[in-house]
Amino acid sequence: MTSRPTPASKTRLVLVLLGSLLGPGCTRNDPASAGIQVGAAPAVTPDEAEPCEDTFPANQPVSFKPDFGVDPPTREEAIPRLLSRTPLYSNIRTKEIHPLVHEFKPRFELWSDGAVKTRWAYIPECAKIDTSDMDDWQFPVGTRLFKEFIVDGRRIETRIIERIGEGPRDFAYASYLWDEDEGEARRVDEAGQSDVLGTTWGIPSKSGCLRCHGSYALGGGRPSRGLGLAAIQLSHDGPGLTLSDLIADSRLSHPPAGDITVPGDAVAQAALGVLHANCGHCHNDTPDRLPMSDLSLWVDTDATEVEETATWQTSVGQPTVIFKDQHVSARIEPGQPNSSAILYRMRQRGNNAQMPPFGSHIIDEAGVAAIQAWVESLP
Repeated sequence: MTSRPTPASKTRLVLVLLGSLLGPGCTRNDPASAGIQVGAAPAVTPDEAEPCEDTFPANQPVSFKPDFGVDPPTREEAIPRLLSRTPLYSNIRTKEIHPLVHEFKPRFELWSDGAVKTRWAYIPECAKIDTSDMDDWQFPVGTRLFKEFIVDGRRIETRIIERIGEGPRDFAYASYLWDEDEGEARRVDEAGQSDVLGTTWGIPSKSGCLRCHGSYALGGGRPSRGLGLAAIQLSHDGPGLTLSDLIADSRLSHPPAGDITVPGDAVAQAALGVLHANCGHCHNDTPDRLPMSDLSLWVDTDATEVEETATWQTSVGQPTVIFKDQHVSARIEPGQPNSSAILYRMRQRGNNAQMPPFGSHIIDEAGVAAIQAWVESLP
């Protein structure tokens, strides 16, 4: 009975034949001759000069020469139509988040009619966040910011902002509507959608995204576009990615010495935080602000006293410019919450006095209470 060659003998035979054909130089790459076990990965010394490559390069719109009457694709067309094809989930069925995508929680929450929200960020590995302006971080191309909404215990919407180019407007915005079984979420048209999945929840249009994050034609937003992933909002010791983490991991181009402190006592900090998170993205002093008003409710990182904040300087004891109502006498009337326009408008829904003017149908009672307590404390 003729014996059959073993796999090991076959390997040796192939190496011998290669050596005879290619010459003695070939044997130098023979794993056996190098003392390495066959089948084992050889040790590799990283080449420090080798260029870094991001795991998730920026999405780019398909380029084409449009025919007559055909518009070129929008930035949003670059974003995957299925949420499972974005970097967020490594397994969307089990809701396993990709290890390079980091959950974060702002210190001061934007009111969203009681919806439970979770936020994540993918920051490209090969670049740092430009923090030369600590109040408006500039994210590297390829950054993705995600926000997911659970309404009445049901996962209903996930939003994404992606920086796809170096320009100040090179951002794409999209929302995904979850399937009934929460096994997948699908990109919604740029017009948005109302009363989704039999609820009163509305998915915003692209223009709605721009009104809060920036580059809306009539104003609103900030140059950073990423409102919750910012110095003040990450200055806490709670769960998720924090400012201290980013400093320790050398992810910031100009890292601060530590967390940013919001000025004032607990009452003032709570009120300033509510206005910062819910109003400051439109009412600020950047080129993206609402141009018809000088009201600025964004707290800058260098403010050390409440009186130094733009919130104080443009609201406390300041007359209203556009909004006129017999019930109010100033934007913030010290000690007089019922005469303060900001507080009055926060209590309104379904009319022209409502603030914020869209995206909310339910009054933020906790936010109102925080502002009222601060106004009452003012001499």
